[in-house]
Amino acid sequence: MVLQEESMRKGPWTEQEDFQLVCFVGLFGDRRWDFIAKVSGLKRTGKSCRLRWVNYLHPGLKRGKITPHEERLILDLHSKWGNRWSRIARKLPGRTDNEIKNFWRTHMRKVAKAAGHDHVVVSPSSSAQIIEIGEELLDHREEEDGYSMDDIWRDIDDQSNVINQVCDESNFECGLMSMPPWDYGEYSPWTVVEEENKVFDYGEAVALS
Repeated sequence: MVLQEESMRKGPWTEQEDFQLVCFVGLFGDRRWDFIAKVSGLKRTGKSCRLRWVNYLHPGLKRGKITPHEERLILDLHSKWGNRWSRIARKLPGRTDNEIKNFWRTHMRKVAKAAGHDHVVVSPSSSAQIIEIGEELLDHREEEDGYSMDDIWRDIDDQSNVINQVCDESNFECGLMSMPPWDYGEYSPWTVVEEENKVFDYGEAVALS
């Protein structure tokens, strides 16, 4: 078991790995992730394969910007459900729970700056007030295409200012398949280090200390 874990790849996914995963999901469906991880030869865990598919490769995902309408819906649903990102994501087809969470945190940071505060902590019970506070910010972007994910990631990279606690089968031949024409702009998904790897590395560091 230890040898198997040591042989597993961690870190950013390559374009070739993405192609292999899409291929095998097309053959076996998007349910048996441990099986797919084994037969695909990717040397990735089932969890890693599932997260890569759900967050980046699923053909139903929307690419690019979050629209003003989606922004308002996120704020409204958060006022009702709090930080239940998966539940909120089900109301926004094509958007992932992780994407929505990142948008929310970045939006709250902008609200805090507009209000003249460096930090703001928002509980689900008070998030209805944030809708009113953020209304003016949304109106300024009403005629724009929306808020780009590039902006979101750039904001989230500044960890010191991140606000904490706020707030299915396809029939095709693999050999004939071409990767979909995704447009990531300046952002490349192959440069993203998955969250589980960060957790693993932290646990590893604690064990060695």
